[in-house]
Amino acid sequence: MKKKRVIGMGLLAIALCIMIISGVLMKFQLKDDSESINDNIKEDQLLEYALNGQALHQWGFDEGAGKVTSDLAQFKDANIHHALTSDPEWKNGISSKALLFDGYSNWIEVAPEMVQKPTDSLSIEAWVAPRAYEWGDNGQTSVIMNQHDKANKQGFILGMGRHGYITFQLALNDQWHEMWSPAGKILPKDKWSYVAAQFNKQTNKISLYINGELVQEKEVPEDSQFVPADHLPLLVGKHNQAVSVSDVFQANMFNGLMDNVSLYSEAFSDEQIKQQYDEVNNTFNHELPIPNTSFDRTVYKGDRYRPNYHFTAPQHWMNEPHAPIYYNGKYHLFYQFNPAGPFWHQIHWGHATSKDMIHWEDSPIALSPSEGTAARDGVWSGSATYDKNGVPVLFYTAGHDEMKPNQMTGMARAADPNDVNLNDWNMNPNPVTIQEENMDTPKGKVMFGQFRDPYVWKDGDKWYQLVGSGVEAAGGTALLYTSEDLEHWKYEKPLMIGDKVNYPHTGDVWELPFLVPIKNDETNEQKYVFMISPYFMNPSPDAARFTFYWIGTWDPEKLEFIPDSQEPKMFDYGEHFTGAQGFVDEKGRTIVTSILQDRRSEAEKYQSGWAHGAGMPLEIYINDKLDLGIRPIKEVQSLRKEELTSIENATMDEANKQLKKIQSDQFEIELELDVSNTKAAGLKLLKDPNNREETTVFYHNESKTIHIDRERSSENPEIEKGVQGGNLTLEDNILKLQLFVDKSIVEAYVNNEKSISSRVFPTLDQSKGLEVYGIEGEPFVRLMRVWSIDTAITGEED
Repeated sequence: MKKKRVIGMGLLAIALCIMIISGVLMKFQLKDDSESINDNIKEDQLLEYALNGQALHQWGFDEGAGKVTSDLAQFKDANIHHALTSDPEWKNGISSKALLFDGYSNWIEVAPEMVQKPTDSLSIEAWVAPRAYEWGDNGQTSVIMNQHDKANKQGFILGMGRHGYITFQLALNDQWHEMWSPAGKILPKDKWSYVAAQFNKQTNKISLYINGELVQEKEVPEDSQFVPADHLPLLVGKHNQAVSVSDVFQANMFNGLMDNVSLYSEAFSDEQIKQQYDEVNNTFNHELPIPNTSFDRTVYKGDRYRPNYHFTAPQHWMNEPHAPIYYNGKYHLFYQFNPAGPFWHQIHWGHATSKDMIHWEDSPIALSPSEGTAARDGVWSGSATYDKNGVPVLFYTAGHDEMKPNQMTGMARAADPNDVNLNDWNMNPNPVTIQEENMDTPKGKVMFGQFRDPYVWKDGDKWYQLVGSGVEAAGGTALLYTSEDLEHWKYEKPLMIGDKVNYPHTGDVWELPFLVPIKNDETNEQKYVFMISPYFMNPSPDAARFTFYWIGTWDPEKLEFIPDSQEPKMFDYGEHFTGAQGFVDEKGRTIVTSILQDRRSEAEKYQSGWAHGAGMPLEIYINDKLDLGIRPIKEVQSLRKEELTSIENATMDEANKQLKKIQSDQFEIELELDVSNTKAAGLKLLKDPNNREETTVFYHNESKTIHIDRERSSENPEIEKGVQGGNLTLEDNILKLQLFVDKSIVEAYVNNEKSISSRVFPTLDQSKGLEVYGIEGEPFVRLMRVWSIDTAITGEED
């Protein structure tokens, strides 16, 4: 069995001793963390699988823990850049351990003066297992290794481009040479691949290899000489001229596992490179280990702000939970997901399943931007419905920047309808709905290019599709299409057109439009709710803050939705609830999902490693006032652990004496207050003993409004503050609250009529207190029950 050559075979024994002392030698694993490699591979063998050459720099990533990795060629340690306070993620590698590059904050850096420069030929090798592909900002690559300055024609770069294509680029004399793997020759996601690239000065060729196969080669002039970029650092996992996505985040970072990354000042023959791959492949009996590229929730242990019973993406950035659907005993929830980091970019569809919409388990990414489909540049929000056989079908906004418009409707079908988890999906190669130019409406032309968030449902024998858009100078709209087979769609007309002059909060474009039935359980009266999320073409203080709805009637024959009132109603008063979508579950309930925007700074998202979180699944219905009723689904009660207090018919002081014993940031409260003798009254929560931090939910009797006050919710000046609220008329002066606190989430459901959803980020450890309060009078506590709440998401348990 070949052993790694680090600094020449003559010094191998010294290298072995040093690594044994440092504890680098570890067992191999086959397929996953639980299966051992063949018994004939001994633990004391150094099986790092490197080419038989003298490496200039070489990282085996066998440490398996910590934030430091050793350059085995130079006997020097390097710090691993990493955003979180916890260690970067170490996984089993192609040999021993491997390092996971998270896509936005991990890289290895060698200072320019410490870089060993190739003097003749140049070779790079690496074992890589991509977790996701980048969009390729500025046409640049996700770097495996580079030290380059393309503008000045210096240095080299080996990386992975859009959709998994490999590129090798370098400067020879005064020319910049660029080579890409040909069509179909890509690095597959979630699998190990061996990549090698080289400039051979003796043969005057540059070459690129995948798994030992020469996939691209180019001849260069005989006098070619490599030109180094010795004023720049050598970087593994990060681009020397990375594109800034924001003030904090950069693109062109590798996302996935790396093992055995080496740089040589020599070239190797095609046979040597093929032999290198074959030796490793033979070691595993032609079945390479399956890398663990999954997203690990445990990296956030101890994060005081990360919700524990509201759904969050397993890592990084999420937005807009959408396409909720029930199938074969499980609920499925999808969501906009960036696997590369906690920022908006390169959108995929994340996926989770649950038996009760409360306890969620992560599933593999459902949809990814893919070559050969209409969604080659992004898979944005959409919905789910059933085909004629009752099998779920996904509709999504397909992003394709080389088409005009670049937004259209795409469709995906379950690869295996018998798979209860629906882990695999096949995306149609072609779009199913494309916006036409010059679409006229009674109020003006439809904005060309604003065409997204398809919502599809079946009524009778026909399917209907709403697509969000806008009408120039008028406001948002939802374009209505019909189909007999889900594949062919006919444009009918706008379902409704907004009025941004009289109702400017409703925006220029409507996103995530949906139409769902609601009913009154006692009278069986049924109506429909049409709900939208506004989008503004220009910067607006109202952006990503509101969701509006209309109640009315829907006539599928006439294709008409007639609202009871032209005036839109705000669904949630908290200014953090957005991206709502609804569906009717198997019990006949109409359920609404949402995103709760956290609005932290980009720097705080970078350091924490995650962004946003889902709201509580809500049931909506017709209440006794013939208006919209709102309540959390009953299944949330399954999370109640311990009843921390139960109070009935008590004065404010009596209640507060009992509340003093409660210190928590993860609980549920049921509260009934008689506020008749107060100017204002409510509940303080996440309160520290010295009143430096607190968040207040209160009812104002004079103005008949309900509010959340976050002016002192956090001493962090970067956190958005404010007082939000809206109208609410109480019956008999009784305020009924069902209130949920989950670390940084506060949700209040008031008299089953209105909701206030918000995000708060207290900084003080003591900010976990509760207190009933009143202004110009004391409320009377008719009922108050407080429960501690369990963690609901698999992998987030304490």
